[in-house]
Amino acid sequence: MTTDRPLVLVVEDEDSIRDVIVDVLEDRGYRVVAVANGAEALGVLDSVQPQVMVLDLLMPVMHGWQFMESYLEKTGGAPIPIVVVSVNPALPRSFDRFGVREVVAKPFDIDALVAAVENAASTLSA
Repeated sequence: MTTDRPLVLVVEDEDSIRDVIVDVLEDRGYRVVAVANGAEALGVLDSVQPQVMVLDLLMPVMHGWQFMESYLEKTGGAPIPIVVVSVNPALPRSFDRFGVREVVAKPFDIDALVAAVENAASTLSA
């Protein structure tokens, strides 16, 4: 695994989906930190600085919408490129203010998810 690849924070409550995303991204050389909900993600942000996030919206404890609001408050509005995975791919354009780069519909195609993460990561050097 190379260390020059971006660190990806995966926020997904379903264990099997989270495990697949982690395995696929790690196989592609990404460094990955994975958590089960938005509250855990906020806690992780105290110790790691991901360059890209993969974020589910419908989760227990703290869902993706709440996480994005809290994240912007915590960071002072410095959004990390976010790839949203959701059963509802028709999301509002206001997502731009959160740093959402793409929405991948669940159930998702692995290649589509990887392409979305690659696209989000490519904005880092732009």
